Amino acid sequence: MLRILHTADWHIGQLFHEYDRSFEHQQFLNWLTDILAKEQVDVLLISGDVFDLSNPSAASIKMFYSFLNKALKVNPDIQIVATAGNHDSASRLESPKPLLESSNIHIIGLVEKDVHGAIDYAKITIPLRDASGAILAWCIAAPFLRMGDYPVIQDCNQPYAEGIAAFYKEAYAYAASQRQAAQAIIAMGHLHVQQAEVGDMDQSERLIMGGVECISAAAFDDNISYVALGHIHKAQRIGGKEHIRYCGSPLPMSFQKSITNTRLSSLTYRPLR
Repeated sequence: MLRILHTADWHIGQLFHEYDRSFEHQQFLNWLTDILAKEQVDVLLISGDVFDLSNPSAASIKMFYSFLNKALKVNPDIQIVATAGNHDSASRLESPKPLLESSNIHIIGLVEKDVHGAIDYAKITIPLRDASGAILAWCIAAPFLRMGDYPVIQDCNQPYAEGIAAFYKEAYAYAASQRQAAQAIIAMGHLHVQQAEVGDMDQSERLIMGGVECISAAAFDDNISYVALGHIHKAQRIGGKEHIRYCGSPLPMSFQKSITNTRLSSLTYRPLR
């Protein structure tokens, strides 16, 4: 069994109507550190928008990496998988990767391609292990996908939505080729899925994305055990499906009443048929 905590949309460094929220963010991170220790979480998934700005302040960067350091101290066996959202600079978020290669922290900002221009799905497919080191699941750690990050579908009506669906289909096929019996597949995403309930702040996020179409929940293969989503700031399940979820932002992003939290799940896997 893996105990997985799903969170997203921290927006560290955000000014709320010119009000500095550093204290609030630090209180959240202190609380999260305590939860990681108390619940003995095996995997922490951060599904995008770690920072509010693509060029975060030195104080915001220090806050994030201080949290990672503390998380490992209180729970040395934890694995942390963080992906870039549309507010993050993918390359900036990834810049410390060489220093983290020997740790259980995986930061995915960019979608890399091989010498032939094909998406290298191996780079975003992370094995998730229990305390003994046994692989119990594979995580498709997909960041916010920009043009060029997903397959180009010729002669289609919705190139973004269909391209994203093709990306997840190919990513799932690769992850499925790696897993063995009783290993599950988890997917991360920072995007807008159809049927998601949005608030005032989320409407502005749609403008940042360029007003592109929503993604169908059918883009995620039925055999994926859990889909950890970010981008929409209200915690919710999608299409009545328990395993496709937005966790919501830890802090309210507007004055609109919202439900925000993190999502702690214990996943037990059955042998594959």
